[in-house]
Amino acid sequence: MRWMRFTLPLLLLISPMAFGQKQYTEGACLLLQHQMVQFSAQPSSHNYQNAKREFDNHCQNPIPAPVKNLVLTNIPAKPVTVGSAANAVTTKQVNANVVAKAATPPPVKPAPAAIPKPADVLTALFAPILAFFGSILTLLFLLALVLGLLAFVAGRYSARIKGALGEWALHRVLVSELPASYQHYRNLVIPAEKGDFTEVDHLVLSPFGIFVIEVKNYRGCIFGGEKQPQWTVQRFRSKHQFMNPLHQNYKHTQAVKQLLGLSGQDGDNVYSIVAFSLRAEFKFQIPANVMYTDLVGNYINRFTQPCFNDDQLRQFSARLNMAKAGKKVLRKLHKQQFNY
Repeated sequence: MRWMRFTLPLLLLISPMAFGQKQYTEGACLLLQHQMVQFSAQPSSHNYQNAKREFDNHCQNPIPAPVKNLVLTNIPAKPVTVGSAANAVTTKQVNANVVAKAATPPPVKPAPAAIPKPADVLTALFAPILAFFGSILTLLFLLALVLGLLAFVAGRYSARIKGALGEWALHRVLVSELPASYQHYRNLVIPAEKGDFTEVDHLVLSPFGIFVIEVKNYRGCIFGGEKQPQWTVQRFRSKHQFMNPLHQNYKHTQAVKQLLGLSGQDGDNVYSIVAFSLRAEFKFQIPANVMYTDLVGNYINRFTQPCFNDDQLRQFSARLNMAKAGKKVLRKLHKQQFNY
């Protein structure tokens, strides 16, 4: 407790009210009060008596501590320049320039360009060439793929495609050469005599007769006879036999007669025609009703004797239109009969 003995008199000496004033400051009174608490167990001691006497005499109305502004001693005070408003503005501009210069980063020197390696130079030179050849190879691959797909489709459906092309060629001939009043039906599926179905390639309905046309789009030499059950097409060393088209179309004409209810003399006015493409070459004496596709129009126009009246033509047209309307269903049944 020795420090209390020296600290208390020192505070009393430095207190602004120690001389000439009877009251101590609040800080001195707090120290006296603290000393009294420390020696409260020994009230007869000299330290307790002195502290109590000083507290009773000089701490009844202690002097409050003066309020001082906080001053940071480690930050230098800015000098205040007394002058005109122009000087103040100039000072602010100078300070702003200094701050801008401090905020602007120093210019960065560009790094020296790296010396290209020989491998990089070759790559840069040949990259466009390699890209060009790569695109060419890609196009060739796609072209080969398309051609292969077309070859596959043509090989699998070649007969059907050839038949469709031949029928379309005959259709153009009939449209361009026959009168507009003639009614033309294509790929007509109708019931046959034995309860099955047959498909007629072309049928022309006119006042001068009904013409049932079978189309063959073969290429090569054709061998056969009117009464032979099979005919032969030969192209180079390849040979292929097919049903006598006259016998095949006879079934079609009979089905048409049955559908239209024709018999006797009216049935004789249903004519059979077999049309071959210009790619075929006949090697035998062909009948009058077997001809090339481009001659079918002229052959039909030779018939000029009326044989059906308007009422009959309307009845025939109604039945043929009914068969045409149900062609999808009848064609499905026609295909099913070959699967059994």
